[in-house]
Amino acid sequence: MASSILRATKLNAQLSVATVAYGDETKLTKLGQNSSWGFTKGSRRGRLEIMAEILCYCDQQKTKTDIMYKINLNYAQLKKHLKSLTSQGLLTTNKNKYATTQKGYRFLKLFVQLNNILNS
Repeated sequence: MASSILRATKLNAQLSVATVAYGDETKLTKLGQNSSWGFTKGSRRGRLEIMAEILCYCDQQKTKTDIMYKINLNYAQLKKHLKSLTSQGLLTTNKNKYATTQKGYRFLKLFVQLNNILNS
């Protein structure tokens, strides 16, 4: 329980720094393009946290390989998550590259708000 609260707090801190807007004039920008969200080693991420990481990373078009290495997933997990996100309209694909849609940015905004509520 404590590790999930710690994990959510760290993810919330990273996402709250990001500008989450789904209008035409702005896009998601992550402060410090480091290789991880800052999770402690050995802690497990939930499905929604992985989805949020993928959507945040795909602010510009990214290939499967880029996503797989940056988010630290194996290929089977990556395929499952990409299929889910594209079928729900949160990601779009163009020439084997994935990018976050406006609906995906809205998901990120709501995800941050939910984490704020749970951590307050």
